[in-house]
Amino acid sequence: MKVLLVDDHRVFAESLALAVDTQPGMSCAGIACTVRDALARAAAVGFDVAIVDLDLPDGSGLDLVEPLGAYGKVVVLTAHPRADLAARALDAGAAAFLAKDAGLAEIISAVRLGSPARPVVAPHLRQSPVALTAREYDVLRELGRGQDATRLAATLGISVYTARDHIKALMAKLEVRTQLDAVVTASRLGLINPGARY
Repeated sequence: MKVLLVDDHRVFAESLALAVDTQPGMSCAGIACTVRDALARAAAVGFDVAIVDLDLPDGSGLDLVEPLGAYGKVVVLTAHPRADLAARALDAGAAAFLAKDAGLAEIISAVRLGSPARPVVAPHLRQSPVALTAREYDVLRELGRGQDATRLAATLGISVYTARDHIKALMAKLEVRTQLDAVVTASRLGLINPGARY
């Protein structure tokens, strides 16, 4: 079983590669540090399972789940084990969604046993303290990246009026008065990671 590792934290990736190489019937097929590099390596070396981080320098690991899934299984391993992110990863076809603080045995088990039909999901995922729709999460992420209503509307392919409606709904749900307060509160509640692409 060839395992491709996609993580921009080099020491973590190299440590995990060493651990994978010690497992019976497993070997590390390579390490990629960016979305672009991951797609190129997948096409060049092939793999059976990819272990993918979410936070990459040139994009989100969520954007890799579907394209890498054409080559093999995808296991998402993240420092931000949120229920909404797990749902998005599994909807895209991930075989597993685990926290980076999972033990090696748990990660190896997910690599071996996880599948899109029967995914392995980290226990005790942080549930959102506020019920948001998928589109509201998209809007909140864009606000966290410093986008105003006009820019986030263009990014998300919605009208400015719809964007403003979503922002108003978010502010009401978060019980805040400004967009900045919405971002600060959402960050404190663990709903977003300001500046991140997911």
